[in-house]
Amino acid sequence: MTMLVSHLFLQQYWWIIISLLASILVFLMFVQGGQSMIFSLPANNYQKTMIVNTMGRKWEFTFTTLVTFGGAFFASFPLFYSASFGGAYWVWIAILFSFIIQAIAYEFRSKPSNILGQKTFDLFLFLNGSLGPFLIGVAVATFFTGSLFSLNEMNQVKWATPWYGLEALLNGRNLALGFAVLFLARTNGLLYIINSVDDADLVERSAGKLAMNALTFLVFFLFFVIMLLVSQGYAYDTETGIIRMEKYKYLLNFLLGRRFIVHYM
Repeated sequence: MTMLVSHLFLQQYWWIIISLLASILVFLMFVQGGQSMIFSLPANNYQKTMIVNTMGRKWEFTFTTLVTFGGAFFASFPLFYSASFGGAYWVWIAILFSFIIQAIAYEFRSKPSNILGQKTFDLFLFLNGSLGPFLIGVAVATFFTGSLFSLNEMNQVKWATPWYGLEALLNGRNLALGFAVLFLARTNGLLYIINSVDDADLVERSAGKLAMNALTFLVFFLFFVIMLLVSQGYAYDTETGIIRMEKYKYLLNFLLGRRFIVHYM
């Protein structure tokens, strides 16, 4: 009994750590949200430079938290980490590549006589700001919707398609969470610009885009949550040891978890 309680405590402890890191990561992606509007928000190059400068002071925190989030998964649930992250292989590769070009852009954008030119590095920031949050949302959604691969006895991934995880982009629920994370990042980015930039015109332009981005986030997020709560999930029968599909699995988990918390409080 003591071992069971200890194991349950460790599971809850690590899920709290992972959830905390995930929430911090989503909050810090206001940097990517600001970058995604680098072409559409500013009225001139001066305002664009202001956006780049204010976001450039914070970009390292987002990347560090992303790496820590992955490390926490590896430390706590290594088999789940290898399977779920491997299940969206090319999606995670694209995410990491988008953060690499972000670092390059902030380092070399304002360097004199750079080979690629300032517009190229602005494009790098835009790609990271748009693809980074979107693909992170898609990848996390595969934790719930699954991926088309299997594991052998050595826990090696065998793919059912030649797309190596890119088929996740064909799932509506994955896309919904991807767009939800993107527009949440854009909303937070606009709020950060409003509170940190001393330019009345840029603040006014940011305030004008705030409501639409927040509403768009809400639509995609509610769609994902509702679809998740009414979807099937894998259930384990402790008496027979059989794994089966169960209707409304995530909704039942939520209700049972709520009862558990209320009971022990």
